[in-house]
Amino acid sequence: MRFSIYLNPQTRGPEEDVPIIDATVDQAVRATRAGVQGIALTEHHFSGYNTYGNNFMLASYLASQVPADTRFLLAVAVPTLHNPMRLAQSCNLLDIITRGNLIVGFAAGGSPVEYAGLGRDPSVRHEQMMHNLDVMERALDKKDTDPDYDWSTAFEHGSLRTRIMPAAFHAARPKFARATQNDEGVVWTGRKGWYLFTARETADVIGPRFKLYADTLAASGMDPAAIEERLDWSLVQKQVIIGQTDEEAMGFARERMAEMGAHQKKSFAMTGDVKDAKHLRSVVGVSPQNPDEFLQRAMVVGSPDTVAAQIQTFADAGVRHMSLLFNFGFMTAAESGRSLDLFLGEVLPRFKSPADAPGNGNG
Repeated sequence: MRFSIYLNPQTRGPEEDVPIIDATVDQAVRATRAGVQGIALTEHHFSGYNTYGNNFMLASYLASQVPADTRFLLAVAVPTLHNPMRLAQSCNLLDIITRGNLIVGFAAGGSPVEYAGLGRDPSVRHEQMMHNLDVMERALDKKDTDPDYDWSTAFEHGSLRTRIMPAAFHAARPKFARATQNDEGVVWTGRKGWYLFTARETADVIGPRFKLYADTLAASGMDPAAIEERLDWSLVQKQVIIGQTDEEAMGFARERMAEMGAHQKKSFAMTGDVKDAKHLRSVVGVSPQNPDEFLQRAMVVGSPDTVAAQIQTFADAGVRHMSLLFNFGFMTAAESGRSLDLFLGEVLPRFKSPADAPGNGNG
């Protein structure tokens, strides 16, 4: 099992933004220097969810501060919220900055606040995600000598006369992933040969999902070594709270869920006039407004022994990489830091081998 630290802190107001981002950077550096092999960064805007907002920019900032073989995972970028030419350029530039240690994941997003703020129609987000990805890939493949590429999306259009600049680190496109929660998306991802990002399910559901993915990769004719590499870095994301005892961790988890649920309810209430906002409430997956279900499907909570046992159930189900979120639900740096310290000191060593040490080139 390998691990990434997933950075997605929430903020209640501008007075919190700077200290939250400072704590986020500190925890990313500390975790990777302690042996966590990846950093996962997400994209959210305007909603109080994910304080730093721009995952490409923060990844660029972190790249020079962490071990050179740290893998960066954008989990995710939302294609519908981007100009596809600028998205292609950002992917390639970050691939160079990270020296090819990058996987860019894509998903449709689910916050009406974000769609409203960026002038997008959320009712077509899935169709436009697929269309925008196609536009972006065609742009990345275009050579200087190819005919002009005239492109359009639901929101803008253009004509690419030359090529996307810069090229990616290996002179091809960066590695890509899709975040999905259903079998149709898993099959699409496997047929594309992309990495699989998934979350918010129990090990008994995730195990068959990864088997379907591996079987699809094999059926597509991918080389066995390439399949193994895909499985090494595909991920399951979980929110983690570790305490000295199960009771301490569970009590704190319920406090955090109450904070998150209240904030989510307030945020979604601001967008009743946004097209398809009602439907968006139903597609965000399991919600902290349903705390028991959220605990079961989205979280890993308990003492170090309990958390290690829960992680082992995913390892036993065939998961090789988990992306763990420690700072969420409006935690202070000290509160999230306690869980992270317990993970680094008492959980991570149970899943490490000498080959996993920082600087070994395994990233």
